[in-house]
Amino acid sequence: MVFFPLKIKPFLISIFLILHFPLSVFGAAITDIRFWSAPDHTRVVLDLTEPVQYESSSQENPPQCRVELTGITSLPKKKELKFKDKYLQKISLTDLGKGKARLVLHQKTPLQANIFTLKPDLGKPHRLVIDLIDVGQEKKDQEERQKQKEVRSKGTKIVVIDPGHGGEDPGAVGPRKTLEKDIVLKVGEKAIHLLNQQREVKAFLTRKGDYFIPLEQRVRIAREYNADLFISLHADGSFNPQARGSSVYCLSLSGASDQAAKLLADKENMSNILGGAFLRPASLSKDPNLNQILLDLMQNNSMKESFRFAELTLDEMKEIHPLKYSSYRQANFIVLRAPDIPSVLVEVAYITNKEDERILNQSEFQEKIAKSLVNAILKYFN
Repeated sequence: MVFFPLKIKPFLISIFLILHFPLSVFGAAITDIRFWSAPDHTRVVLDLTEPVQYESSSQENPPQCRVELTGITSLPKKKELKFKDKYLQKISLTDLGKGKARLVLHQKTPLQANIFTLKPDLGKPHRLVIDLIDVGQEKKDQEERQKQKEVRSKGTKIVVIDPGHGGEDPGAVGPRKTLEKDIVLKVGEKAIHLLNQQREVKAFLTRKGDYFIPLEQRVRIAREYNADLFISLHADGSFNPQARGSSVYCLSLSGASDQAAKLLADKENMSNILGGAFLRPASLSKDPNLNQILLDLMQNNSMKESFRFAELTLDEMKEIHPLKYSSYRQANFIVLRAPDIPSVLVEVAYITNKEDERILNQSEFQEKIAKSLVNAILKYFN
């Protein structure tokens, strides 16, 4: 046992500890490795007990991304993980000793790597995030969305439905561990299927699987489709287990309509932090072809249309589920900020309420929610 005289200053004690104990004692442990597949990229996330330093390099033959980690105390038991993934073959971890480790991502094709760290937030630990991006596929997807402007028939309306959260961001979690991200994707898929049976409507999802899309990019996707309507789907959560019901929200450019709406907007806007958003350059509301006066006129018109659609949606939803609020609420939701597209955010039910969670897991109820949205959409366009 080591004893220190009381008069020794704290910084001297720190120097003593650094000199007499291995550096790895003060490092980070890798507690988990997770990954998500998206159409244009694969995301790998390392959960860490402390922040780490890293250096990365890439090679094309064979295609690999290497990340040298410094300050590592321990690795997971499994040092090699294989995947059924479009872009990634496997991940291997090697202990290099002296607090260093090497992470190698073995790719099927050369990819662009974006690597960044995230601090602990909302129950998440320190994280190292690696996005392996197929730039060609990303560009191809953008071009496909923009082609809809050219191939759409006269009079055809385009609807974009955005299942909230995804990937690293699960959204609200029910008492039986039902995840919001899973429920809203199922409802969105059912709504898209029903809408695409209509001759006068073409509908698309912002995400088609369990992966995260930054909020600004969801808006950009809707604009690339030249959407006539944008609907962001969510399942509400509350610390009050008795809270239940459906609600609809619109954008407010000033203050929120009430404190509850502001708190919800703050929570939904935190999705970028929880999901781990690597924000790429994107035009959201700034269009070089539009002057500010025209932009304001477009924003005012799209907000009025949003209010009209919100009322139609509430009228339909109250027939299948109790409403939390009888009229729409307003707040500054990032995902509703497209200046030229009427946009609403729909909370289909409270996933944190036992009864709402139970019915949210029922395919029949998901179908009813989807049909209510489709009815509101058709009435809105007619």
